[in-house]
Amino acid sequence: MSGEDTLRVLQQGVFGVLSLLTPEGTPYGIPLTYAVRDGQRLSLYIHCAREGRKLDCLHAGGAAHFVVVGATHVVPEKFSIEYESVMLEGSLSEVTDEAEKRQGLLCIAEKYSAGFDGAACADAAGKATRVLRFDVESMSGKRLRETS
Repeated sequence: MSGEDTLRVLQQGVFGVLSLLTPEGTPYGIPLTYAVRDGQRLSLYIHCAREGRKLDCLHAGGAAHFVVVGATHVVPEKFSIEYESVMLEGSLSEVTDEAEKRQGLLCIAEKYSAGFDGAACADAAGKATRVLRFDVESMSGKRLRETS
């Protein structure tokens, strides 16, 4: 896909799968929600609990992979599936700056709760939540559309 289409699928995706390595060196993937920040550097914001396996993996090393699957459609008569997907490679880090943490939570709230008071949600979640930033180092998109 073009870079523009790839970014569109990433921005419109509902969830993605974050893959990391555990401290023991085994793969760990988890589906989660995210929001895109398209500034000087393309990044994703992810929120999570204050403790857990994802954070254990983060502290073991910051390399990460993220996959989003967009629109899909099974084409049974062609034994095929139409799809669009995005794969990202990058680094994962915890956001420690309070202003950026709030901005990340606002991005997530605006994406998933448009029309509601995102600031109130972000402020309420701030103390109980950690925010992670996935900085994109490479991005690729793929699409298959069956033709008649």
